[in-house]
Amino acid sequence: MSHVTVILIVFASATLQVSYSLKPDYYWREYTGEVPEDAIVAGTDINGQSIYIGQAYIKNWGLIVTQITPGRKQVRVPMKGIKIVDKFVKILCGPQEKVYWMPATSKTLHLSLIDKHAVVGGHEDGKGYLGIGRISHGGEVKVGKIITFSAESAYFYFDDNGLERLITSYQILMYDDRIIDLRVKSF
Repeated sequence: MSHVTVILIVFASATLQVSYSLKPDYYWREYTGEVPEDAIVAGTDINGQSIYIGQAYIKNWGLIVTQITPGRKQVRVPMKGIKIVDKFVKILCGPQEKVYWMPATSKTLHLSLIDKHAVVGGHEDGKGYLGIGRISHGGEVKVGKIITFSAESAYFYFDDNGLERLITSYQILMYDDRIIDLRVKSF
């Protein structure tokens, strides 16, 4: 076997190992009205009940971030108004200790994300990825989408009792992707 072939095989193997080790711990599960045990809690509603992060498919619009309230199969999705969806809904799951909320604003979000890993919440067809946001509003937490594909206009949209609202200051869901490998030594 030639040296070039050996080098390519070693490189491919190393690349696969690195790619595998960088895979985030969070994932989306089908939501049927029941909250899985490993669902990530986003906050609480006005009654002190936990709320969760959802993702709903809307034809010709994309996979849009939404709020999930336990026991309700329907979600209210902020997308050019409020869309009511009860099919093709997913719930964000994973280890709660690996995610955190970071304060952000629509004008400076892109600078705040340098060297950090925001959790991808979905996408708008033909536009780009959406972040997952939350705010405290009316005595409860509201979850919604952040338009991360528009520099200096990274607005947060959420359902406010049937109306789509836009906010410029919010929190964005982040993933703590620091990898600690005790086998690696500094030079």
